[in-house]
Amino acid sequence: MRAWYWFLKILLTPIAAVLFPRKVMNKYKYKKYERGQIVISNHLSWMDILYVYFGLPGGLKRALSKKENKGNKAQQWFMQTIGVVFVDRDKPELSSMRTCINALKDGDTLAICPEGTRNRVNRELQPLHSGAALFALKGNAQVIPYVIHHKGKMFRRNYLGVGDPVDLSDLYGKRTDEATLQEATERFRIAMQNTLDELDEWVAQKGWKKRNKQVKIERRTLKREYKAARRAYAKSSHSK
Repeated sequence: MRAWYWFLKILLTPIAAVLFPRKVMNKYKYKKYERGQIVISNHLSWMDILYVYFGLPGGLKRALSKKENKGNKAQQWFMQTIGVVFVDRDKPELSSMRTCINALKDGDTLAICPEGTRNRVNRELQPLHSGAALFALKGNAQVIPYVIHHKGKMFRRNYLGVGDPVDLSDLYGKRTDEATLQEATERFRIAMQNTLDELDEWVAQKGWKKRNKQVKIERRTLKREYKAARRAYAKSSHSK
């Protein structure tokens, strides 16, 4: 599966950059941890999963999808080979839950939209389901919010934002009863909303341009320091 995933990602990344252009705020906050990760995202369109696959660095990312999206057998096979796990939202199968939890324990990344269904009304978060919290606590996973600014359209730039990891340290190891799941889910909602608010401001202020300018300044500074160090080294060599 991993080899196939990497093959498709390398092959399709240049195409995705043209079809689904994007700018990602705070991409550096998404990094590999020692344990599995859950990426929690708002859900605005079918393109959301593409933003996860191509907007974030790293390897195989599994994603939850409702069983109605299976399509025919060929479509189902293809989606499963790139890491999609189909679930019954009304009666989650034990096998699907076990697949997700085992993937997290193996250090994989699992993408989940806790809203459960596409938000067709506005960008305000819908009530979150507790499934993501259950997987996070059972799989002892690091949880990263990754939000989408607006509904994606082909050939139209979108803006994405990575938030700070959600702290669940006091909940790991606890009994996963309803109160614990509700507490974790509320933390997810707050983290996603905070990241959405930060992303709104970043887009309004064109934060990516400021970042590019900062990178250029840092590069020029390093270049000057490197040249100064070379000149100092050359002078010390001649003096000997």
